[in-house]
Amino acid sequence: MEIKNHGGAVSEVARNKTETSGNHGQQVSEVAKNKTALAASKQMMNTAIIAAQQEVNLSSSNEPMRLLYKAAIEAINEELAPTMGEHAIETAVEQGVDTSPEATAERIVSFATQFFAIHQEQNSGLSFDEQLNSFMDKIGGAIDQGFDEAKDILSGLKVLEGDIADGVDQTYSLVQEGLQAFRDSFSEPEAPTS
Repeated sequence: MEIKNHGGAVSEVARNKTETSGNHGQQVSEVAKNKTALAASKQMMNTAIIAAQQEVNLSSSNEPMRLLYKAAIEAINEELAPTMGEHAIETAVEQGVDTSPEATAERIVSFATQFFAIHQEQNSGLSFDEQLNSFMDKIGGAIDQGFDEAKDILSGLKVLEGDIADGVDQTYSLVQEGLQAFRDSFSEPEAPTS
């Protein structure tokens, strides 16, 4: 679609006297009055160009998010496969697994602390307190890393805000409380004072 400058269109008709049939001045006048039609045509074309550009931009910007989401789900499923089976996330959703901060924190603490006996066997040369401290350092670091990675993914998806951010923070706090309760469960109770 060729769009001409309105003044250029009027000048072209005014110069081209040979192709006119009838009143030449009237034809020039009609082209001059046709400025609004020309402007509307330009506006329609500009609107179409902008709409097409926005559609391309939206498609382009959403595609990386879809790829990131798909990669995250696949990576999580791969990690969970040995303990929870193939397609663990989809299965959990289908089974209605409780994903509240409390339930999620409980699962994280339960899963992490079940390895303490193995850690003790592998570090039998250490005192009990050293075993407990090294175990808590390891799982604490792993949990922090996991939460950081999850936050990075959620930030990349631009969803780490509002209720989701609050839920992540609440889950992390509950996990820390659970880990502290696990540590405290090995403390000797204080003798009552008389």
